[in-house]
Amino acid sequence: MTRVIAICLGIACLACPQPSRPSDRQATAGIDSLNAALVQAYRSHDPQAYATLFTDAAVFEWPAFNTVRGPAELAAMARNSWASLKDMDLRLIVSARRVAPDYATEFGAFEQSWSGSGRVRMTEFGRYVTFLVRKQDGSWLIDRFLGFEDSTRASR
Repeated sequence: MTRVIAICLGIACLACPQPSRPSDRQATAGIDSLNAALVQAYRSHDPQAYATLFTDAAVFEWPAFNTVRGPAELAAMARNSWASLKDMDLRLIVSARRVAPDYATEFGAFEQSWSGSGRVRMTEFGRYVTFLVRKQDGSWLIDRFLGFEDSTRASR
């Protein structure tokens, strides 16, 4: 009898539709889209747009800042730290990405540049790791960000 029940359960499980796992190509496109939105938030100095790219439980860790949690604190941090930066830009150089069905981890380097006083352009170079989560609609949000600066250089 136990064997019959086990076989019936096995058949029932196989008959149930399994949620389709998005392809790696779809995941890559979604994460690249999130990264493009992040770059655009920097370029447009838009702290609210920046905050919408994070989950409600997001954590931002950076040695130069106190740990920041959640979209409201992320928007405030961006507003305060971006206030004095002019003509800001961000470039992300992804070195590795590990994708699972509901989350991904991205490793890379960044270059954040801005115009300073006296027509001097500053560029900060650093490394980052992001932990991303996939939403029900297949799009991605940042759940945890960890970054650190390697160096900052001036150029004319």
